[in-house]
Amino acid sequence: MGHSVNHLMSGESHTSTAPIIFTQQDLTTVHHPHDDPLVIKLQIGSALVGRVLVDSGSILFLSTFENMGLDRSALRPTCQPLFAFDSTRVYLLGVMTLNVCTAERCLDVDFVVIDCQSSFNVIMGKG
Repeated sequence: MGHSVNHLMSGESHTSTAPIIFTQQDLTTVHHPHDDPLVIKLQIGSALVGRVLVDSGSILFLSTFENMGLDRSALRPTCQPLFAFDSTRVYLLGVMTLNVCTAERCLDVDFVVIDCQSSFNVIMGKG
């Protein structure tokens, strides 16, 4: 279970409120019917982050947060509850707003930061 974060020099940021969408062309390598997870790379802040699972909620795992060189003192407190698959409570370290960019669009996303193991670096909310 590796976490890799590649740092990039970020250029000018273009923030948009338009949704990020996937088209039929993006599905050309998908065999139907399927139940495969959607795992992508995104530029988050100044880092290119791989193993981003597209699902509900936006979660940044502490190991990735630290690999990105982010500062814990910048986290905003939160009291949102979060529960693992086994119904145990996961304690949130805080919330941070980061700029997320795809090839064509950028938007600001509030990520909750948690300290737990995952085979993904980030979970990116769909909506």
